[in-house]
Amino acid sequence: MNKKVFAFIMMTVSTLLLAPLVNAQSSTPETVTVWTDKHEYSPSQTGKLYIAYNNIRKDPVTIRNITVVFEEWWAYINDAWVGNLTYKPSENEKTIAEHSIRVFQISFTVPSDGRARWTNAEIKVYTNLPDPDEPSSDPTISMFETTMYMEQVITLFTIQVVLLIVCTIIIAATIFLSARRPQVTWKPQEKTE
Repeated sequence: MNKKVFAFIMMTVSTLLLAPLVNAQSSTPETVTVWTDKHEYSPSQTGKLYIAYNNIRKDPVTIRNITVVFEEWWAYINDAWVGNLTYKPSENEKTIAEHSIRVFQISFTVPSDGRARWTNAEIKVYTNLPDPDEPSSDPTISMFETTMYMEQVITLFTIQVVLLIVCTIIIAATIFLSARRPQVTWKPQEKTE
């Protein structure tokens, strides 16, 4: 093998191996990371929101509460504001030691009225520090996109399947009965002179 080609291959391989290390060292960890248990939800379905708090500080942090505001679901219904949650951790999960991570699980229910399309979830984690911690980007909760007249479409498909089965039975019965018809036998004609 040519020495120049070998040197070029070795330089390319070493560059490819070192690139992930350079990228890994340059990123700083997020304090709050958020994700959901599903990609999409249907109306009146219950979902889970996972909030991971990464204590990158050198001191323990005490979590007071976590507030979640579903921006597009927020409404004044029955003399109360709906569309927001406040999660208060229990005594054993309040304190997070230095350089450790704790994951909180918050359940939510998708509204069954016209508000249930999609929403951004604004999340704030209130600690013993003066400013609340937030994720770098708000998670988006999406709904299934269904057609307006889906029930009618399903009914039409059901009727079509039933008619297809009935027609198949009628055709099969016709073929069966035509094959069972008695055969006509011809009598030999008598010769008359």
